[in-house]
Amino acid sequence: MDFFTRATAFISGFVIPTLLLKRRVHFPGKRGRETLAEHVVQMLYFAEFFVHYFSLSYDMNKIRIYILAHDMSEPATGHAKKTGYDICRFNATPELIRDKRELEAQALQLQKRQFPELAMLVTAAEEYEKQLDDESRFVKALDALLPMLNVVMDNGRTFLTDEITLEMWRKDREWRVKLDEHVWRFYQDEVLPYILDHEKELYPQPRQQELAL
Repeated sequence: MDFFTRATAFISGFVIPTLLLKRRVHFPGKRGRETLAEHVVQMLYFAEFFVHYFSLSYDMNKIRIYILAHDMSEPATGHAKKTGYDICRFNATPELIRDKRELEAQALQLQKRQFPELAMLVTAAEEYEKQLDDESRFVKALDALLPMLNVVMDNGRTFLTDEITLEMWRKDREWRVKLDEHVWRFYQDEVLPYILDHEKELYPQPRQQELAL
């Protein structure tokens, strides 16, 4: 197979699905939900900014590779191909949430077979899931926090549209933010106080049946 044929197959089979795959978070400044590509680019830039602002002794090359790899399997899952969305814990069925890790692991192996040139990124994605080094934990923490910052900057549109309460978000995300002490400190000292001060604006109010409990 000539390189032109291989290159176009890679772009159509891997790059374009990544560019098009939607996440649940509304992206500030535009009508639609953010795409996986927007998420990855924002992660790359913000990680660079964060590490250098706080003068952290992390390996930036490792962080960049983890960011490129951490969600690479999502466009290849059956759910993504069928719906155009990633598997989101806030709107997926309990069965889909339960099987999320296995489905994404299967999709990763499918990508490895289709595009063996990505073997290094596949290995990085597998290592990222193990959370054995500071850099992978930093990326995991940032991955949980950054969508929250987007929603705050977007005046709570995602939470209000999808009826995600503050309690729901904290239960699902805070344990991930805690994985990195620096991200956690920023969240505790600055992000969470702002959120609590603006809870009524950013989050839907409890339903009547919830108030009755």
